[in-house]
Amino acid sequence: MEDKNQVSTEMGLPLESEPFFEKIKVDKWDKIFAAAYLFLGYVLWKTGQYDSFFNISGFVILYIAVVSLYCFVKGFHINGEKIFWSIILLGIGIPYGYYSIMPLTQLGMLAVVGAYWTLVMTDALVLDGKTSSWVLLDVWYALIILPFSNFLCQIRVLLQSLFSKTQKRTGAMALLGIGISLPVLVIILPVLSQADAGFSRMLKSLLGNIFDGGLFLQLCIEIPIMLILSSLMFGTVYGGIYQRNIEKDLCKEHREISGEGLHIIPDVAVYTFAGIIGFTYILFIAFQAKYLFSVCAGILPESFTYAEYARQGFFELCGITAFNVLLLLFMNTFTKTITRENKVLSVINIAFSAVTILLLITAMSKLGMYIAAYGFTIKRIQAGVFMIWLFLVLFMIIWHQKRKIPLVRWAVFSGAVLFTLLCILPLEAMLS
Repeated sequence: MEDKNQVSTEMGLPLESEPFFEKIKVDKWDKIFAAAYLFLGYVLWKTGQYDSFFNISGFVILYIAVVSLYCFVKGFHINGEKIFWSIILLGIGIPYGYYSIMPLTQLGMLAVVGAYWTLVMTDALVLDGKTSSWVLLDVWYALIILPFSNFLCQIRVLLQSLFSKTQKRTGAMALLGIGISLPVLVIILPVLSQADAGFSRMLKSLLGNIFDGGLFLQLCIEIPIMLILSSLMFGTVYGGIYQRNIEKDLCKEHREISGEGLHIIPDVAVYTFAGIIGFTYILFIAFQAKYLFSVCAGILPESFTYAEYARQGFFELCGITAFNVLLLLFMNTFTKTITRENKVLSVINIAFSAVTILLLITAMSKLGMYIAAYGFTIKRIQAGVFMIWLFLVLFMIIWHQKRKIPLVRWAVFSGAVLFTLLCILPLEAMLS
């Protein structure tokens, strides 16, 4: 593996840290796939312009095939993690070409999962090549750092292939021949056109199609776009294979497993913070107990319709639930004493999770009452799936207090599965 390059942080963006003409590590497979990615960039640009198979669905299959083959010839081995994320990528990508209940969200998630999957296939995830608590850092590398910091790698690989020691003289002479032929063609083509009417019509037709028919303008637009897209995609996979601009030393300094991270906030500060927030929730529940939990018994408060009662506070409860999950992650990540050695923090985790589950059950009961009265819709199913995922995460947090589990890893896996099911299942047909 090539030694990691330093990443320039000027303007907050990663830049190439090597001179452009300095050779980088290249073998025959890098040359072949650097050329193949030109075609992949062209297909991506054309994706969505046709109603045939080569829409998003076809591109996802082609992308998986190209990256998998590249990794195979480079000696990377398959494992369960790679199979899982391959299935998730296929589950999100293939249905999108034909059917989607959330097109923008699904397209965005497809881009995130596609970039993340590339790092998975190249064993480039920052912590032991597995999905971990560093998942956001992995996504940052996959979407931003590797594509842009290795943006010129494809061109450099192709140039090294074209101008290698054995081919440098041949390539230079070929370019020289092309350069000499251009002024000669300018002289002889008009003469040949005057000598033969058929040749003149053919030449005018050809030049007319290129310049007057819009082909020249089309090529001027499509070629740069194709090069940009292919360079970004190749930069990700090449950077993953050679570990270019991936700072894994960060994990060595702050090794994080199942919620243990940058422990910098004193325990007392976290306890005080948790106490204030918890007391606020207890007051809220005490004052609103009758109103909040009447839904669990199927009782509709007076002066409310089903629709009004279900919507009243539903989104707020869901928002508070999601916010509490983030608070739990924050406290466990930054508390100075790590979770498994901090009994007080474990009690706080359980208490916060229990209160949050109580609020979540209330929100789910409201949604259930609304569905019982008015039936299922796409948005109600999406809301229900999101609350199921929150419930699973809270249950895992409680379980983590008794037995150490890869909390973030399992949360990401469960969320990916549920989201993929929303993409795969033909919900509109099932509801019609």
